[in-house]
Formats: sequence, C-alpha cells, structure tokens
Amino acid sequence: MSSDNWMHFSTHQPKRKRAELVCVTCHSKKVKCDIQLRKGQGHQECTNCSMSNRECRIRRSKRKKRRKVAGDEDSRPESTRNQIYNGVDALYISRSTSIPSIQNVRSREFQPHVSPRSVFQAARNQSPAPQRQHISISRADTTPTQFGDIDTGFLGVYGPENQVDADNQAFVAQLEHKSRSDLHPDLQQIFTDTYFDYCYTWCPVLDRSTVSMEIRRSPLLANAIALASSHIQPPLLPHDGPEAYYKRARTIFYDDEEADTLTSLRAICLFYWWAPQAPSRVHRHSSWWWTSVVIRHAQQMNIHREPALDDSHREKLDLGLRRRIWWTAFARERLTALCQSKPAIIYPDDCNIQESTLADFPDDPQSQRKGQVFIYWVRLCAIIGRIAKVLLQSDKSISNVFPTHLREELVSWVHSLPPSLRLPIDSARTESFDRDVHQLHLFYLTTIVIMHLKRSGGHLPQALPPAIIAASCTARILRDILARGNSRYLMAITCWHVGTAFIALLQACRIQHLAKYANEDLDILGHTVKQLQHMWASANVISRGFDRLRKSGSAQTFNTTITELQPNSYTPQPSTTIHPDCDDDNDGFDWLRLFPFVSKSTNGIAESLISGKEQGTATRGFPLPNNELFHDTLMAQYQHLFDPFTDYTLGFPDLMAANP
Repeated sequence: MSSDNWMHFSTHQPKRKRAELVCVTCHSKKVKCDIQLRKGQGHQECTNCSMSNRECRIRRSKRKKRRKVAGDEDSRPESTRNQIYNGVDALYISRSTSIPSIQNVRSREFQPHVSPRSVFQAARNQSPAPQRQHISISRADTTPTQFGDIDTGFLGVYGPENQVDADNQAFVAQLEHKSRSDLHPDLQQIFTDTYFDYCYTWCPVLDRSTVSMEIRRSPLLANAIALASSHIQPPLLPHDGPEAYYKRARTIFYDDEEADTLTSLRAICLFYWWAPQAPSRVHRHSSWWWTSVVIRHAQQMNIHREPALDDSHREKLDLGLRRRIWWTAFARERLTALCQSKPAIIYPDDCNIQESTLADFPDDPQSQRKGQVFIYWVRLCAIIGRIAKVLLQSDKSISNVFPTHLREELVSWVHSLPPSLRLPIDSARTESFDRDVHQLHLFYLTTIVIMHLKRSGGHLPQALPPAIIAASCTARILRDILARGNSRYLMAITCWHVGTAFIALLQACRIQHLAKYANEDLDILGHTVKQLQHMWASANVISRGFDRLRKSGSAQTFNTTITELQPNSYTPQPSTTIHPDCDDDNDGFDWLRLFPFVSKSTNGIAESLISGKEQGTATRGFPLPNNELFHDTLMAQYQHLFDPFTDYTLGFPDLMAANP
C-alpha cells in the first residue's frame, strides 16, 4: 500500500490554546463561548447570550500565571521577553484580572532590556483594531511634565531619562487602572442625556460620539457624570444618588486608579455640580478646591500652552478637547476670584493657549449652539477676572468710581453678542426662552451690580441706578426660570447672583417710587432661594438671612421711627436730598449702554429709572453717600445676614460669596 494512502500524523501538533475570555453562562453550561472573538469585532455579548437575550457577564479567571525565571529572560527572543509583563493583553483586550502584581512590575520596570513602550506596542499590534484604542498610551500620560516648558538651561539635558521614567510610570498606571464601570446601561444613557442638556454649555468636556465607550472604560468618569446628572435630574429608576457617586469618584481619583490624566480632569470638572457644604469653612469639596486641582494638573500637563506648529507631538493631541478643559477651569477660577475674593491662580502671561472656537466643538447643531454660548461666557469671565483684580487692589476706605475702561469692556461684550444670544426681556413677557442665554446674562448682571455699589468710609455700599436695574433684570430672569417649573439645573453660583441682587433691591425698597417693584422682585429672589435649597448648602444660609432681614429690618426707617409694617414688605420713605455723586453720568459714562436688552416694558424698575434718566431725575430719592444714618441703619439690618460670610467679602463687608 502506498504511503500516500496513509493519514499523516505529527507528534508536534500545536497545543490548543485555552480561551482567555468566557462569559459566566457559557462556562457554567460548559459550552464554547465566542465573547473574545466578538469583542474584537465590537460586540459586547457572545452569540449564545445574544440569541437568548441574556446579560453577558465576563467570568473572572481564577488561574494563576506561571512566573518566568529571571535568568532565562536574556536568552529568549524579544517577543518572549515581552511576556514578562503578562496581563497587558488581558488587561486591555480580554479584561482578565490575571495580571502580575504591581510590586513585581515595579521591581523590573527599570531593566534596560525591557521597555514598557515595546510591551504596549506589541500588545497593540496583536490586538484587533476596535480594541487598540484601549491599549494605547495617550500623550497626556507618556509625555514628561517638562514637555513644552521653556528650557531654562538644564531640563533638556535629562530628556531621554525623563522620557523613560514617564513611560514607566504610565505603564504602572495602566496596570493599576480600574478598567470597567459598573454603571447600569439604562442609567448611563439617562445620565448622558442629562449632561448634554444641562451641563455641556458650561462644561463641554465630553463628546457624544465617544462618551459611551469612555464611561464603560472609566469608573471615575462614570461616577462623575452620574454624580452631576443625578443631582440635576434624579431618575425615578433605582440609583445610588449623587453623594454615593461623588464618594466613589473622589476615592478613585485620590487612589490614582484612573490611568488617563485627561480623563481625570474631565471627571473632576463634573464635580462642580456637587457642593455638600457652604464655603463658611475650609473643606476639600468646594468648587474652589476642585477647580484648583484641575488647573494645577492642566498646568503640569502643559495644557495652558499651545504646541508649536512644527511640534512632532501636535498631531497626537486632541487640541480642541484640551482647550475646552482649560477654558472651563479658567472661567470658573475667574468667577471665584470675584464672588469669593480669592486671588487668581492663572497668570495670563504664562499662557499662550488659543481661545476656543467653534472648530473645537463637534459639528452637530446642538454642540455648535452650546459651544457658541461657552465661547462668549469665557470672554465675559476674562473681563470679570480683571474686574476682580481691581476690586481686590483698590482702597477699601475711599469711595471711587469704577474704572471706565472695564465698563467699556462690558459694553463691548454685550453688544458683540449675536442675535441668537441676546437676552429677550425687552417686553413684559418672555416669548423665546433659552435657559442657556438666561444663565449667561446672570453672570453679566451680577458683575454690573458689584461694579455700581459705591463704597464709602468702610460702610455698606450704596447701590447706584445701574446696580438696581441690573438686580431687577436678575429677578426677571429668575422669574422666567421659575415660571417654567424646573430650576434644578441652576448651578451653585446662582446663590451668588441672588445674594448680590438682594443688596441692591433692598436699598431700592427705601426709595419711594421704586419700593413697590423692588418688593416684588425681592419676593422672586426669595422663591428662588427656596428652590436652590434643594440643591445647594449655601442657599440654606441665604434663605434664613433673607427671612430675618425682611421681617426685622422692615421695622426701621431712615427717620428712626417705628412703623407698623406688613410681613416681607418695606415702607417707602420720602425722597431724600439728591447728591451729584449718585449719578454715573458725571464721569461721562452712559450706563444705559450696559442694557441694550432692557426697555420700559421690561419691569417697573426699568420703566422708572429709564424715564428718570431721560428726564434727568434718575437719582431722585437716592440717599446721600455720606448719610451716616442711612449707613448705620443698613449695617444693623445686614449684619445678621452677612456674619457667616465674613471671610468671603469682596473688598467690603456687604457682599457674600454664596458659590460653594
């Protein structure tokens, strides 16, 4: 018989490789599971579970990898030596937990013949294309902290060693990374929608096209978006709640369990929607704290500097995302500088990062629309930062007119707004309500109030006409929001808007022809604060202070006579002597230019002040700046409210910082 008729058999048959990834159901039924193959094709469940409409849960391997003998490593080829770091494939491709201990990796990470970069590259080349994004090391993590810094004469000398050390640290961070989120898919979708509806305008750090994948990969990001969204719009489905999400996210961050630093920054930005304590004492849960953390990390990553056009690393960076993260932190830091009288961390001369443009945002209409609001908000916050610096450096004991060039900057900003971003309150009713546009102007109006509170002799400030009309517009915006039945999306800094407007309107209640309208606006502020109490700790302090002031303070008058008053109402007082310092027109500045969106139909205060300005009687009934009785009376009334905010004044003791 010919040998060709025999079946050939080789004793060196390749050993059948055991699947590294199987699901719990297939393993328990002892059937073949193709989840490893399907994951490489972009699916999240095996064929058996998909056909049976069952949840496909990955079974964690209990097998231990055999440790290599160190003495044999040098004699083996590079592909074999790379297996010293076994578990890299399992970590990013199969998501298995069979990885070497971190201590074992750390003890070998500086061996010259094994490069972490080569290990990751080998894993990347062998993995399916859809999975490669999980095992790549982002430039944010592998780039040394000195990359992009100005070389002062010695940093570049140790460049190669610094790069190796950065790669080694990034490799260890990837091994320590918590690689899977436990957030339920239904809740994930709900939270994502809430973020894009209410948060994206003021914190555009996530993109719709990638957010689902990023949340599944990062428990830190998953808990952060759950924190913000569940606080703004709690789902009726069972969920852990914002406090639990915050604690988990904070722990993951502080324990360095997130490998990607850029992801960490994006997650921390979402902490802005959780403020369990008012800023009346120092703590590490405030926006001031977390914004500082974001800024310092971003500066260490050199996000504040734009890479040169000929930089070989430029094409590997997501410049649009980096700009959105940086300018989000910048805007918040500038606002805190004004509302809490804190020194600025960011020094503009140290930065050359480009201003965000619409090209930095996704192309879909919603992202472009919200991106436009964000861009103008950042520009406004830059002006606010310069105003805060002037206030902090000015003499607190001298009454002064605010620098005209800064008021001109505000005028230029408000007149530069495109028609779609202009505040539509020039009529009695708001027919085209846009919550983003309304919130954008709250920052603008609060700044105007602060700029037009005249300081005199260390006493409480006197509200000039622009401050009163801006405060009344703030009440109009808040009335529009309350009328639509949902105010949970208002950020914590809204407490600052309300508290600042209260100062000007409280004085307007003492002016006879404004008292009726001012009391109506104060009622709106009171209703707003009670809604904010459901969200923010600072609102509790402000609400109690408002109630005390409007009840106890209403029993006093400028003539020091006691009058019987209705609750929550002030008795209008006779007009007092007009003083020329009360009118800003004396310095040549027309304050009506600050309010292109206001008409006589806006509200009663606007009608009265605009008509008065046209007739040259805008300051009729305003008290004298040097009226000691006026200041003493207001000091007695305000003292109970502002005692808790002693450490958060804006150059004078009457302004509170209600933003936690």
